[in-house]
Amino acid sequence: MTYSWTFKNLLVASQQGDLSEVVVSVDYRIGYTTTKQQWAYHHGSVNFAPADPDVFTAFDDITEDDMIAFVEQSLGSELAEIKAALEQQLLNPITAKPLPWDVPVQNSVE
Repeated sequence: MTYSWTFKNLLVASQQGDLSEVVVSVDYRIGYTTTKQQWAYHHGSVNFAPADPDVFTAFDDITEDDMIAFVEQSLGSELAEIKAALEQQLLNPITAKPLPWDVPVQNSVE
């Protein structure tokens, strides 16, 4: 079982106090896959708390692992709920089906 993250729409404040280029929010998608090639996804966005100058990471130094840690920290206990929901999706999969009233009519030849 593996979790993977993707990010987009990174919003950056040019100035926040004495800090420059401070990430203020990001959209994320967390995916959960199993060895059976099943997957489930959750997407959302987080707004980060004001940056702490004592532990600030300069924008150009942010790595993907840093962003994962930032988002996980911002989600807090909600992350455990998200992961549990993803695991539940794979235990009780949801599949797409055609609408029952949209079944193609077969022509019969007489």
